[in-house]
Amino acid sequence: MEKEQEEEKHPQKLGEILIHYKIITPEQLEEGLKIQKNKEKRIGEILIDLGRVTQDEINWVLGKQLDLPYVQVNIGNIDIQLSKDISEDTLRKYKLLPIMELNDKLVIAMGDPTDEEAIKAIKEVTKRKLKYVLASFKNIEETINQIFHHKDNL
Repeated sequence: MEKEQEEEKHPQKLGEILIHYKIITPEQLEEGLKIQKNKEKRIGEILIDLGRVTQDEINWVLGKQLDLPYVQVNIGNIDIQLSKDISEDTLRKYKLLPIMELNDKLVIAMGDPTDEEAIKAIKEVTKRKLKYVLASFKNIEETINQIFHHKDNL
């Protein structure tokens, strides 16, 4: 049975995990999903905007559930060129950031590592083996702003 779980390609969605840990109710998730239909935001961001969860709660739950490290990224501790090899629009759309190469894998910081669309997109763009770590949406967005705002200076 453990082998089946390891091979499972679809991790639980963030909303399901938050309900499992009793951080939100199914009704609160439903409220967030209704809002999400009209906005280009991830469910975690919407739940934060609604005051249902904090970024720390989301990161704690995802880190625990997915056994992923949580990182704080900034332009001083990442390989900026890796980000410049991917379009700024792609990085912003999927709220992710390549941060380093490690053991022949590209390490990607994501705000929501359960986002299957983002994972599929970054695999297609990079054509690399990937390793994922967690970072807050805000942290990723701020770092993308720094990278592309200061691109001529780096």
